Amino acid sequence: MSRLSEIIDNHDKLNRLYSILKHYGVSAQFVTTSVIEKFESIADEEQNNEMDTTDLLEDLKLFCAGL
Repeated sequence: MSRLSEIIDNHDKLNRLYSILKHYGVSAQFVTTSVIEKFESIADEEQNNEMDTTDLLEDLKLFCAGL
């Protein structure tokens, strides 16, 4: 599968997930907090992981603070 196909497929799956979460009224704050916790645990487990989560975590924390 090409990288572009993976990106498009991932966006499609995220849109489906968003629809389910929105349908059940899951709050953005809950989702953001859950994502932050998961990425922090990944960063702690893998100091040299291929995905740099620093900027993402900072943006998510700012977003969550605004909620």
